[in-house]
Amino acid sequence: MEKVQIKKVIGPTEHGVAVLLGNEKKTFVIFIGLNEGAAIIRELRGERAQRPLTHDLLNFVLSGFSIEIRKIIISSIVDNTFYATLVLEQKILGDNGEWTGKRSEVRIDARPSDCLVLALKDKRDIFVEDEVFQSVTNIDGELEKFQKGLQKSTFGESTEDDLDLPTDPGEESSGEDEDE
Repeated sequence: MEKVQIKKVIGPTEHGVAVLLGNEKKTFVIFIGLNEGAAIIRELRGERAQRPLTHDLLNFVLSGFSIEIRKIIISSIVDNTFYATLVLEQKILGDNGEWTGKRSEVRIDARPSDCLVLALKDKRDIFVEDEVFQSVTNIDGELEKFQKGLQKSTFGESTEDDLDLPTDPGEESSGEDEDE
């Protein structure tokens, strides 16, 4: 498996929101829905809604039952649609309430967009299965051309909401939109 990170979020476009995932070897794009894209942008910017949204609710439920997100995996592509696996873990407690040293792991089929939001919330790693990583198109050298193509197909010139992200976890992002 390849460990990746969210490199950039672009949108809206006519295809939804473009999320660029990658590492030093390759960058590729996944298109997701507008609401999920907005949730990712909120997490990246550290913004919190006044009331819990859907991903917040799920995170609270998992936390309430002491279930941790171990990792997310972009696990396959079927008919040009990405699939993901949400890997959850719960420590098994004994009658006295202390950890027995045993764990229960569950793998759940999920949408990559939801998994990305949850990974950001819990600061968990994002992985891509080797077969998927090998099959996606690398846009590293074509990023500017890719963005120009998206701008031509957006809903309007000024609707582009790019969020440049640091490529190094220690690097700061300005968080400013380029087109505003």
